[in-house]
Amino acid sequence: MTPSPTTDSRPANTAKIDLRDPGDLLAATPHLLGFEPSDSVLLVGHRGTEGTRIGNIVRADLPPPGSETALARQLLGPLARESVAVTVAVVGGLRREDSAVPPATAVVAAVGEVFGKAGLPVLHALWTPRISAGAPWRCYEDACCAGHLPDPASTVMAAVSAHAGLVTHSSRAAMERQLQPVAADVLARRAAMLSRRTADGLSDDTTSLRRGRAAVRTVLARVWKGTLHLSDTEVVELAVALSLPQIRDACLATALPVGSGRAMTAERLWLLLTKHTPAPERAEPATLLAYSAYVRGEGALAGMALDAAQQADPGHILSELLRKALEHGVPPKRLVGLASSCEAGPIWTAPDDDPDAGKPPDRPSPNSPARPPTEPPDGAG
Repeated sequence: MTPSPTTDSRPANTAKIDLRDPGDLLAATPHLLGFEPSDSVLLVGHRGTEGTRIGNIVRADLPPPGSETALARQLLGPLARESVAVTVAVVGGLRREDSAVPPATAVVAAVGEVFGKAGLPVLHALWTPRISAGAPWRCYEDACCAGHLPDPASTVMAAVSAHAGLVTHSSRAAMERQLQPVAADVLARRAAMLSRRTADGLSDDTTSLRRGRAAVRTVLARVWKGTLHLSDTEVVELAVALSLPQIRDACLATALPVGSGRAMTAERLWLLLTKHTPAPERAEPATLLAYSAYVRGEGALAGMALDAAQQADPGHILSELLRKALEHGVPPKRLVGLASSCEAGPIWTAPDDDPDAGKPPDRPSPNSPARPPTEPPDGAG
């Protein structure tokens, strides 16, 4: 999960993958995070009575000198609830050519002290200059504990991710570009249309609710078939619909069941609308995107979507609540009840969630962030 804009986390993948070798664990981090980390500190939470299963993966930029303890305290929150121990991994950092000691030793020491006081021991502390085939890695405490990374694109973890249809981005910035708004003139045109559409205020009467639900249902059905184009009129109609709390709350339930055709289709639509809707209405689809990403464990994307929501509407209540949940490391499974309690009747159900229905045509989307729910692999031992 993502407790702040500087950190990211994501639970690990379903298949039982052996990551006890430090090189294998480091090579798996791009697939665990959803992007390739650089100049980062990563904390891998270990779960289970013996700490042999991976829980949350939390990432932050390497801090400036003097900020190591503050960062360690910040990173403790999302790992303190369910972890029994952690592994620290530093990727990049400045290393003196005449020194045999890996960089960022102060970061590792601060994590060890802060987490140790909280009862979470550091099992391993690892360093690598980059996540790439053949890159050297070594332990902080034992110079003989060293090796070279396997090709991250050829590991079992990479194969499992690819089979699940997951996209691993080249960087966090590349992942964030998915949410970049469309051209300013397009947004201005739609904002003017929205202003005219809502000049007399929003109505939540039966007719308005029926119209809004129908608009959402119609576009979800098109996105399920692979049609990702939205006209100005459709964006405006959907923005008005999602501004009605009853419809927005019903749309939260499209995130369930996690990994279903409905959930993956809805998340594609919320991502599309986050890019295409002007502020402040942009906050609604961005929050729906954040919730969908959160409940399936995509903490980095959830944090980015919440940033977008709060930039569009700084007083947006639901996004503020979700941000607090991320900051305190609330497990995704605890937020499932929020959607379950909001849906009086399904706003839309994907045909491929019905075993008696025919399967849809292939509908790949380069912008689709949907990652099926996963169980953690075997952790580093």
